This record gives sequence, structure tokens and C-alpha cells, in this order.
Amino acid sequence: MAKVGRNDPCPCGSGKKYKHCCLRGETATKSQVISRDRAWQTMMDELVDFSREDRFRSDLIIAFDLFWNRSYTLEDIDKLNPMQVMSFLDWYAHDYHTATDGRRIVEIFLTERGSTLSEQELELLEGARDSIFSVYEATDVEEWRTVKLHDVLQDLEHELQYTSTLEGIRAGQVLLGRLVVSEGFRRFSWITTLVPLEIEDDLKSYIQEMFAKYQEDHYQASWKEFLRERSYLFNHFMLRMRGELPSPKVFLPYEEEKEVEAVPIVLTPNSVDTKERPPVLVPGQEDREPPPVVLVPGKND
Repeated sequence: MAKVGRNDPCPCGSGKKYKHCCLRGETATKSQVISRDRAWQTMMDELVDFSREDRFRSDLIIAFDLFWNRSYTLEDIDKLNPMQVMSFLDWYAHDYHTATDGRRIVEIFLTERGSTLSEQELELLEGARDSIFSVYEATDVEEWRTVKLHDVLQDLEHELQYTSTLEGIRAGQVLLGRLVVSEGFRRFSWITTLVPLEIEDDLKSYIQEMFAKYQEDHYQASWKEFLRERSYLFNHFMLRMRGELPSPKVFLPYEEEKEVEAVPIVLTPNSVDTKERPPVLVPGQEDREPPPVVLVPGKND
């Protein structure tokens, strides 16, 4: 579309100048998007900090073993790259049930800290609490406008605003991610992975097999229940692929307009990179001096 000047006739056909008509609404919408993104970033940073409190130390150890299927111990966290750590924290904060009372970290955070959040942050947190990690196929991509997604497992349709983090996504491609749905708001959580074409069928077959086994022990269980309780199995699938897993592209929700390097989302026990890695940035934080590191409960700085 040709760019409309402020003093040009409004494309809507009202007869008014663009600046006195639709531009006002578009400007307000952009301002709302920026405000909401900032609220999301602040809220998620607080959730991450909350999940690392020392009282959750034993839960974090159990969760780490479960997510990595005991391929790593918590002491190996420095061997993981930032995206692997973020992938674990995303699952740990949203889906892991704590040993004390079975509640998830995000639920405890909502109960204890909800009153300190802004109305906007609270609304987004409630969306995060109800979010589900699943397999999504891009069915239609209107560049710089919208991306339509089909939840392959739950058979649901979604439409997201196109952002720079999804630049290059094409119709027919499959994503792994946690979709947060709130009133008038849809976005992926921390990390979204583009599934390589070579393993799409294997991934779907594996998850369907695990769902069937889950239903054997949980009569008439839904996909939503299974995905809430067993989303760590996606990481187990990656580990099963061992060194044969192609390098998927990883989309980071807080990246600015720049290239995102394609790197493996999962390291396997046979290909652990032991060389020194840069400090891990908490999602949403800027890269500044000195850069922050991901802290775990009970571990010294």
C-alpha cells in the first residue's frame, strides 16, 4: 500500500483529512500495543524472579530433572545456552506443579503478588496462567499485518499480529510455542521454535502416542489437560532425536528488528558444548553492562 500523508484524504472515504480521521485511531492503537508489551515484559520479569526464590529450590531441582529427563543436573545449567534455559523456565513457571500443594508457580505468583500488579499486568498474567504449549501451523501469513495459526492438537484457530520476531514465517510451517490468549490479545510467550520439516511427522506421531498413553490412565482426558500436564514431553522428543535434530530457528519475543541466529533449542548428552558461554539474559531485559545472569535458588552468584 502507498503511504498515506497526514494531509491526504483518508482512505476510508470519509472525506476528511487522514490526520483528522483514521490516523488518530491508528496512533492510539499503536500506543496501546506498546503499553501492553511493556506491561507484559515487566510482569514476566517479575514472574521469573519469583520462580527463582529460595523456597522453590527443591521444586526447581525436581523440575529440572523432569524437563531434561535427567540428561543434565542443575549443576550443568552453565553448559546450556540462554534459549535452553529460557525454554526450561517457561515450562517451569507455567506448567510444573509444586510439591507443596500442587499449584503452579504462575498460580502462586498470581495469588501472592496479583494485588501489586497494574490492571493491565494482571489481565496479562491471567492469560499466561491459562496458556497452553502446543503445536501450531501457520495457515495464512499477511506480512506485517497478521499471522493465522491452527492449533494442530486442539483443532483451534488463532490470529496474531505480525511482529518482527515472526519475520520469515511462511504458511505451512509448524511452530512449537506457548500461546497466551487474553481479551483482545494473543501472543507467544518467551520462545517459539520453528519445527524443521524433516521431523514434523515424527513429532506429531510421538505426541499423539504419548496422549494415547495418558488417556489410558486418565479416562477421557482432553488435549488441553494432556498439554498442561505433559508439555515437558516436547523436550523429551528433542532429546530422543539426539544428534540427528536439525537446527530449528528460534523466535525471541523481545528481539528488536534484527536477524535471529538459527541455533539448536536443545543440546543432547552426546553433544554438550562445554566451552564458556556468555551470561544468560532474563527474558525482557536489555543487554547492558554488567549483564545479568540467570540465578537459581540456593546457588551463589
